[in-house]
Amino acid sequence: MHADYYRTDLGDDVQLYSAMFGSGGAVRLDRDDVERLRLALDRAIEFDESILVAFEAEYEGRVWFAPGVAWAHASCLQGHQVGVLPLTIGETPRGKVPVTVAGDTIDIAFVTEESQHVQFFRRVISLEKSDEEMFKRVAPSAFPALEWADDVWQGLKDFRRGYISVREKLTRCLGGLSDHGATCFYEHGAGDPRKLQQILSARVGCETSDENGPTKAHVPSKIDRTKRHRGRNKVFWWHMKLQPHVNRIYFRYEPPPTVPHPHERGSIVVGLFKDHCIMPN
Repeated sequence: MHADYYRTDLGDDVQLYSAMFGSGGAVRLDRDDVERLRLALDRAIEFDESILVAFEAEYEGRVWFAPGVAWAHASCLQGHQVGVLPLTIGETPRGKVPVTVAGDTIDIAFVTEESQHVQFFRRVISLEKSDEEMFKRVAPSAFPALEWADDVWQGLKDFRRGYISVREKLTRCLGGLSDHGATCFYEHGAGDPRKLQQILSARVGCETSDENGPTKAHVPSKIDRTKRHRGRNKVFWWHMKLQPHVNRIYFRYEPPPTVPHPHERGSIVVGLFKDHCIMPN
């Protein structure tokens, strides 16, 4: 938060100070809302200005007094991705927006809804070339619909040729599984398993399949796919194929309660990452 944030332009030529304390104008906030906002702003941490080259930023066809956007721009130029959470008053930028500060133009993420929040964190994985530890930290924000078995992150080191070699596809496949996985199982799980496999693979953008009968009957194969989740041992038969013959994401679908919420579709739990689990042969 910059010390001059009360001068921030909210759109339609309305500044934050006038919206909060002005007696008239285009925007009039409720008195209780003003007090809550004032208290929140008083608790906000002022950011370090040392990396700023300007307090103004150009985007959406005009120049704005926007220290926060300028700071996000400077941070991104230094390799640390920062998103902007704009107040949605007037015409608000959304998604990836070209922003120019002191002659340098880069895309900045303006996050105004959940889908943009998720896409921002998925982009961060690639843009910051995240290592295994960073991937683990970012995953709950990048793939919010997924759950994770105990110690699942240790498996990132078990990919053939290493985690870095599959990072981009890993992000895409987990993204598809988070966005569409539970819905596919909920809507098609009671039908033909082959049709479910086809629909799931198409929706998540990665070849996906269940294990066959002989593998499920093979005790060492079952043990190899068994992991702890929420205090119970669970078997993860379903898997996504990052490459045709190697590197797998093993997961399972857990249906919703018997009497689900109208929008409840169950959940996907990721059990392990591995080059390949044991097979009967």
